[in-house]
Amino acid sequence: MLHFILNPSAGGGRSARARAAIEPLLSDTPHEFHETAGNGHAKAIARALTEGAGDADVVAMGGDGTLHEVLNGLSDPARVRLGLIPCGSGNDFAAAVGLPMDPVKALNVILRGEARYTDYMECSGVRGINAIGTGIDVDILRRYARMKLLKGSAAYLASLILTVATYKARRFDDVTDGDPVPHDALIACAGNGRSIGGGIPICPDAAVDDGLLDVVIIDGIKKPAIPGAFMKLMGRRLDRLKSAQMSRRPALRIASPAPMPVQVDGEIYEDLPFDVRLVHDVLRFYRP
Repeated sequence: MLHFILNPSAGGGRSARARAAIEPLLSDTPHEFHETAGNGHAKAIARALTEGAGDADVVAMGGDGTLHEVLNGLSDPARVRLGLIPCGSGNDFAAAVGLPMDPVKALNVILRGEARYTDYMECSGVRGINAIGTGIDVDILRRYARMKLLKGSAAYLASLILTVATYKARRFDDVTDGDPVPHDALIACAGNGRSIGGGIPICPDAAVDDGLLDVVIIDGIKKPAIPGAFMKLMGRRLDRLKSAQMSRRPALRIASPAPMPVQVDGEIYEDLPFDVRLVHDVLRFYRP
């Protein structure tokens, strides 16, 4: 049976329209829709659906936030076939795996495709599937949450521009390999997906099944150079930015003398230690 976990507020009503589009196509497929009633409910539903014996087919209907909650609710990711009907304001992971934005076409990927092994991440016990970061991205998300007039990627871009004007670099040590490597950084990001904020290509070459994190640390950049750095970021030219340190590795651990809030798939965690590892060949995800 396909269990659809639907966030009715996702994408300003897109999820409700997506349900109306796909429900008539499920007449011959055992299924059930589960609507969420607020923050944390998708996680609770996913937990209840996957606590029993045997494999489960669970489909998130929403954006990156809904997918994040569902992933964290799975009692055992190894026993779940996870799907996604992208209908949120941010669909970065859907883009990373090549899912169609049309709900009917996305449903066909689930009905006619196969669940393929797909990497995810763990950060001090919290699962993430798209990107985990600290630095300016957290400040942008906080400003984005306060946006009233704009929505979606336009609001994120406006939040980015406004944040750049006031942001100060953060000091931390990369302690992944034991010996501290100091940084005075704009952002540190571990990517499984390729983009954040509705299409900003922070890890443009990331692959969701290679067993490695794509790590980007933008370090030692002076404030007047920040706008130019973001222009290179938007143009997928981070490799031309001298302050950008890019690597592929299975883990990223950061230590800081001051608390550093962390964003996991766009959700902010205030007191979460930045200790990220890649989980390979465990989760099966419906993708083209």
